[in-house]
Amino acid sequence: MEKFFNVAGPCHPAKHYMLPATERLPDVMRLIRQEQYFAIHAARQSGKTTLMQGLVRDINASGERVALYFTVESVMAYPDPHDGIFKIVERMRSDLLRHPLFGELVRDPNAPVPQLLPQPPDMGVKVLLSLLAEKAGKPLVVFFDEVDGLTEGTAVTFLRELRDGYITRETVPFPASVAICGMMDIRDMKAKVRPHSDALGSKSPFNVIAEDFTLRNFTKEEVERLYAQHTAATGQAFAPGALDLVWEYTQGQPWLVNALARECVEKNPQLRLFLSDHRRGHRHGQGDDHPP
Repeated sequence: MEKFFNVAGPCHPAKHYMLPATERLPDVMRLIRQEQYFAIHAARQSGKTTLMQGLVRDINASGERVALYFTVESVMAYPDPHDGIFKIVERMRSDLLRHPLFGELVRDPNAPVPQLLPQPPDMGVKVLLSLLAEKAGKPLVVFFDEVDGLTEGTAVTFLRELRDGYITRETVPFPASVAICGMMDIRDMKAKVRPHSDALGSKSPFNVIAEDFTLRNFTKEEVERLYAQHTAATGQAFAPGALDLVWEYTQGQPWLVNALARECVEKNPQLRLFLSDHRRGHRHGQGDDHPP
């Protein structure tokens, strides 16, 4: 498959020009090895989901741990925990239906096509994660995306269940490492889920979070490396001046970097000429027509 610059959803190394996401957050693997719980936040379309899914692939490929990714985005409309926690577990079980290791925990063995077993009425997030950790047979790492979109009682209950599992994991199976991810940092998330000081009680679920990471933008050198992948694959080069201007326009914001590259190489090739000539004119006061 011919690779391209992706501007819609997470990137995959077999399909898209991309850089190793862990380069932008190198300390993550340290916390995973230490079996810590942590948070990741960044703006939309900055590569959070790409990072997490890349980490899941890398962790599973190493064979030392088992990793899973879930998103709770679809549960944002359920503030009542009786509905919200049920929906989170339902979404998790659905994602596991065809998983080679965990599918048997949720799949009806008598169904002619893969079909979920009925959801036990008392199964919360803690119970399901405990079953998964026991089945994994190795340290389990779980990434939860869009957690800051959970509201009111559902958010509080979800975080409490993670905390309860964390503090008893020496005796009851539970994930060795959990990441909660979203756009908000820990301080803003705390303010959202506890508008009143006693909303979470005396034991805050956030006290199990070791670190809160911010996913940074690309550096200029990373933008150059990313665009060089396209040049290596197609022979279509960007002039150094063009790349300088791309950096000035985007400041390394991943979606903008990819969107501008896609516009140049797929939809409007003359934009590459414009970027190159505009940069030369900016430097030298003239706009000679040179190929990019």
